[in-house]
Amino acid sequence: MAQDHRSRRGFLIDTAGILSTTLAADALAAPQTAPAAPAPRDIVAALGDAIIPTDGPDYPGYARLEPQGISARVLSQLRFIDHVTPTDLAVFNQSAVSIGGKTFLESDAAARASWLEALLAPPPDLKLDAASLASAQKILKTARERILTVFYRNFPYDSVDRDENGFPIPNKPHEIFDLKKGNLVTGWDIAGYRGPLSWEEEEERRERFKKILWEDE
Repeated sequence: MAQDHRSRRGFLIDTAGILSTTLAADALAAPQTAPAAPAPRDIVAALGDAIIPTDGPDYPGYARLEPQGISARVLSQLRFIDHVTPTDLAVFNQSAVSIGGKTFLESDAAARASWLEALLAPPPDLKLDAASLASAQKILKTARERILTVFYRNFPYDSVDRDENGFPIPNKPHEIFDLKKGNLVTGWDIAGYRGPLSWEEEEERRERFKKILWEDE
């Protein structure tokens, strides 16, 4: 009986060892789950916040318009106008590792700013191959133009009503097209631009310049 007990115990120990070895080998052989690729919109949002940072209540910046979908608008233009792909943005995100050890998304605001400065004026000791550097610089240039354009064109109040044929519909007398404006602080507010002149303002300026021309004569 004792012999049987020892035999069963030895069998269980040996089997457990074999099973452990097999499971370990299977774990090593099994394909590892790759980390999820960063969302392109998140990269665009981080770029926008770095290029137009928020600095207190008097300068809300880019991030304050994120709930209105500013990064989605910028990303759409990057894809369909500039032909920037998710892979291009992922490479840009990863390239920041060469200077700070972290991707662009993983970096804090100061590190992101430092990386953008390094792309604009690459230091001699930048550990990034020429092809990757050129790609990252191109993405920065293209994204910066789109971000600044969308922001300073008064997003999200940057369109007028259009008819079924796509033609703008005047929303004020005298065929004045007034871009929609709400209570959000937009790029126009930051730049100090009040928007298109009203009919009354146009008339006042016409009269003013008529007087100036008459006085010159």
